Amino acid sequence: MAKYKKDRIWVRKFDAGRRWLDGVAADRSGSLQTEEQYARCLKQFCEWVGKNPDELIAEREEQIKSEDKKIQRKAEENLKAFCLYLKREKEITFDIFHSAVRSFYRYNYNPLMVRTPKTSFNTIRPVTIEDLRVVDMASDERRRFFIRFLKDSGMSREDAVEVTYGDIKSEFERGERFIRINAKRRKEGINYETFIGPNAIEALKIYLRIRRNAGETITDETYLIATKRGKKMSPTTLTIDLMRLGKKVGVALSPHRLRKFFETYLSLAKIHPVTLKYWMGHKLSGDIEAKYIIPPPPEQKNLYMGGYPKIDIAGQQLNEEERRIQATFDNLRLTGFSEEDIERYLEQRGKTWTTAKELILVVRQRAGRPKPTENADCPDGKNCPVFKEISEEELLTHLQDGWRITHNLKNGKVIMQRD
Repeated sequence: MAKYKKDRIWVRKFDAGRRWLDGVAADRSGSLQTEEQYARCLKQFCEWVGKNPDELIAEREEQIKSEDKKIQRKAEENLKAFCLYLKREKEITFDIFHSAVRSFYRYNYNPLMVRTPKTSFNTIRPVTIEDLRVVDMASDERRRFFIRFLKDSGMSREDAVEVTYGDIKSEFERGERFIRINAKRRKEGINYETFIGPNAIEALKIYLRIRRNAGETITDETYLIATKRGKKMSPTTLTIDLMRLGKKVGVALSPHRLRKFFETYLSLAKIHPVTLKYWMGHKLSGDIEAKYIIPPPPEQKNLYMGGYPKIDIAGQQLNEEERRIQATFDNLRLTGFSEEDIERYLEQRGKTWTTAKELILVVRQRAGRPKPTENADCPDGKNCPVFKEISEEELLTHLQDGWRITHNLKNGKVIMQRD
């Protein structure tokens, strides 16, 4: 929403504009993004009518004094005509424009006598678990964590970018497989709880290791979802980043679709709808729900753990070949392959390779390496090593020679095995 910052500044230059935006912020605990979007809508209405916010209110106050009903309702007629213009000329949905202008007049004590227009909503489909596996395999460690965190927690993009290491530090450093997060729904001003499971936690371990190796100091204030330079990421940037990734592999991906995934698949696990609403930061209908239906945190955690298999994209849900392919790409990244290189190999899937073994051969051919000879490490055919400890620098060579990873050591080395 950065491009709408100028609109917000322009609206706040006028008394009527400031009164409106301050009122909305106070009553709804709206985010800066919401304020900028509303300001954009009002500015476009002002430009269409040819008046600034103060002039609109002054005109409205004079119009309602008239005995002529047509003059009294001039502002309503302008709003209807503006929405019709948006629909016919701009071919865009006018719902938010209608709401913003109505809100502007209401907070300036001159409400419009118009009904909320009937609208049809496009149902946002969740990303499927099969598509998530494809995207997960195509991701680098940074974006893999983003995706797994969003699908594990069900958080909105605005809330997710606010989570810091301090929010999960205690349980994370104790090695918990499921971590509770105390969060705040900034849009509604609501405190709530949610969780992340093994998928997100394992991805976070790798992601934090990469950030530390790059020289970053991880503190309680460190944002988990961050730019490549370790800075806080905006909700819009997060959305664009995931949409671009999804487009490359043919998957419609966004933070909202991941949030919908969380809701849909945990519903299949028969989590109580009120509990699910609470985990997502939705406003509950009353104190009765909050007091008598939302269980204590330990019970919530048990419910989440029980439903987690429905949103688990790792382990038994990936077949053996897919795990080999994913491991191959992960190890290519560790040995210095860029994301551009990875994407080129992904685009060739089904053309030059279909299995992990074929992928390794393609990588070898492009690197100009010869095919490994039989028993290269033990020419006499006796006492051949089955396991070997190697450094990350030797990893790609051994993978290409038919070895596979069996264990990652804390010292950064790995144990390899050859069948």
